[in-house]
Amino acid sequence: MNIQAIVCSFILAIGLVLICTSTNTADEDSDFTKTTYNVLFIIGCVMTFVGGLGYLYTIYEVLMRARQKFRERQLRKLEQQVVRKRTETMMARTRTIALTMERQKTMSMIGGGPV
Repeated sequence: MNIQAIVCSFILAIGLVLICTSTNTADEDSDFTKTTYNVLFIIGCVMTFVGGLGYLYTIYEVLMRARQKFRERQLRKLEQQVVRKRTETMMARTRTIALTMERQKTMSMIGGGPV
């Protein structure tokens, strides 16, 4: 996973917790003053805004990178694995067919019938 997305998610979550704390939804027994609540609310809003924007920017970067790879016709990891497995399977089948034909040819030269 993208580290940038993880960091932005933490910033967003901390901001939301600060907003909840400042609006007395999390804990109603605290001894904070009105000024402290306002400061917590402002810091929470700023952190939520920054975290949200960072998260959206990260998603935008990932989508643009995928679009660029698609335009350049580059294969993704899974597609590369599928192509590699397909070629390995085809090579193995070709080898098996060649060995079978060689064995049949050898058997016919020796004088034995098909087995």
